[in-house]
Amino acid sequence: MTAPADLARVASVLEGLGTAEAVPGPRIRFTTTAGNLREAVRRALSGLDLDHFIQIGSVDTGKAIELHYHFTGPHRAVVTVAVALPREGTRAPSLADLLPPAGLLERQVHDLMGVEFDGHPALDRFILNEDWPAGEHPLRKDWKPREGAFYGGVRDAAPGPGGG
Repeated sequence: MTAPADLARVASVLEGLGTAEAVPGPRIRFTTTAGNLREAVRRALSGLDLDHFIQIGSVDTGKAIELHYHFTGPHRAVVTVAVALPREGTRAPSLADLLPPAGLLERQVHDLMGVEFDGHPALDRFILNEDWPAGEHPLRKDWKPREGAFYGGVRDAAPGPGGG
């Protein structure tokens, strides 16, 4: 029988790394810092019977970029390890070595939100095309397309059949 991943158990397993709170549904959110992220995920995986990494969600709150690492296990509760990063110099440690699927998801977050993942083995483009301007991240609240910038696709459309 799998022990439930309830608020008290999450707080106990992750003690000293941040704060746990219950959120609606069978969910628990644990908020930590970028410096404690790897240890929090390591402890959560080993101590909370989490066997399924769901996704990395990213949110631009206007004040910070939040990363939400969602996990579940046989207990069916969703445990989220969250970290808020400053909008400027947005960096977090990579979890690709702890969670191989995180490598692809970190590349997505890097493309769309501009988070640099320290220690990632190959933080190459994944979602945006290679022509996308460097330093422009389209899911940030403050991003606006620049007039005259090329964002991929066809630069100069040739006239179609019949001249149009």
